[in-house]
Amino acid sequence: MILRLEMLKIQRSRRPHLAGVAILLFLGLMLLGFYTYATNEQGAADFRYTFENRSYFNGLTFALYAFYFGFLLILPIFAVTEGGAQVAGETAAGTLLLLLSRPLSRTRLFLSKLAMASSVTVALVVTLLLTAMGVGLLVVGWGDLDLYPGVLQMTDRHQHLPQGEAIGRFALAVPFACIALSVPLALSMFVGTWLRSPINTVGASMALYLVLYVISEIHFFAELRPWLFTSYMAYWRELFQEEIAWSSVWSDAARLLGFAFLFLALAFRRFRLREET
Repeated sequence: MILRLEMLKIQRSRRPHLAGVAILLFLGLMLLGFYTYATNEQGAADFRYTFENRSYFNGLTFALYAFYFGFLLILPIFAVTEGGAQVAGETAAGTLLLLLSRPLSRTRLFLSKLAMASSVTVALVVTLLLTAMGVGLLVVGWGDLDLYPGVLQMTDRHQHLPQGEAIGRFALAVPFACIALSVPLALSMFVGTWLRSPINTVGASMALYLVLYVISEIHFFAELRPWLFTSYMAYWRELFQEEIAWSSVWSDAARLLGFAFLFLALAFRRFRLREET
């Protein structure tokens, strides 16, 4: 019953629709940026040729770039929004007190909200990746995936993946990307148990994420990086190496799961102890 109710709330809210529009707008801007890049480097807007390699820029390359930047810039915003809306949103609307007045344990209510927020986050990851690959197929065209040292910081040498293997790596990246996004989602749920406004919750959680992300990217804070979850957010990039270092992937995934569990444990404790008014 409670899961059906939470699902109905998600369907009636505008958050998934806004996320979908944002993803489409982002991919359109990415395509325009790549079009401009190809024009400037080649002198003609031919998507399949750049200065690195005649077959470098294709649908898979576009999908990887789009998914990478969308993962870091777009998806955390909506993961934080979804997590912040679960408790703080219900508190602000006055429906949380109504739910707790029923014969429903706080544990079950918290877990149902976590399940719904996690489901939406997974759906956003899949939507971004499938849409990026669809745009790459229809507009750019397929080919093998070649990676070079550059802005994605994925490799220090040329990496080549055949088309079929590269598609498999994209599918493999989905669950690992969802693990990474579970941390900002859990963080926002924790913040939402302290604040009673969803706007303040989302703003505070997003500010924390951005501050930690910037710190993790600045060399001055090298000693702090192991203690920041943002240092491991893009760990799934390792999946696009010719030889995957699975020990590193599983190690980073375990760290991220540890951060998520910590934030969720704190959120659950606060949710059980706080008084509703």
